[in-house]
Amino acid sequence: MALISNNTQTNSQSSETDLSLVIALDVSYSVDVAEYDLMRIGLASALDTDAVEKALLTGLHGAIQICVVQWSGFQEQAIKIEWTLVRNRAELSALASRIRTIARRYRGGATDISGALQYCRELIQSAPGQSSRQVIDLVADGTNNVNFPPGFERDITVAAGITINGLAITNDVSDLVDYFLSNIIGGPGAFVEAAAEYTDFELAMRRKLVREMQSYVS
Repeated sequence: MALISNNTQTNSQSSETDLSLVIALDVSYSVDVAEYDLMRIGLASALDTDAVEKALLTGLHGAIQICVVQWSGFQEQAIKIEWTLVRNRAELSALASRIRTIARRYRGGATDISGALQYCRELIQSAPGQSSRQVIDLVADGTNNVNFPPGFERDITVAAGITINGLAITNDVSDLVDYFLSNIIGGPGAFVEAAAEYTDFELAMRRKLVREMQSYVS
């Protein structure tokens, strides 16, 4: 089955963007209803900010394309927001409005980070248009517990020229940042952002998006 459906919500007039960004949200068993709401609303609020708009506009094309995925256990990955071109604050706000309404796809599943990385890599490789940079933004509050260890898919992804960054929510696993550093992130400028609790998610995601969208890799 194709990763991108025929009704893709892409509003692109140009085939060139500065960044193709997949935001992959953990909706496994460890994420309860309240935490999911904080993550969903936090992502939307982080996108709809002056800081993110300013970072977006630093690129040569002043345009990025974003796709939002939810993932959980083995073969549990789903696109929730199709590839969408974003070039200004109005389009950031429109995307944020859509994210605020997305329903949760999975409940009670395992944590298959390896499968999520494979899915997101294939999604980026089939993205519309061309981008100077390709990034997977993986969000998780726990470690991999099913399928292959994530380092296997990380290495394949990095070899394909795709950077993997991470947002580790450390309320349940105190050393999760170290786990991300050792097993998940990779590629030019790869980094981990941390949120101690889900209530910190919005600010952590904003910092992460600004760093990812800037035209240079720090």
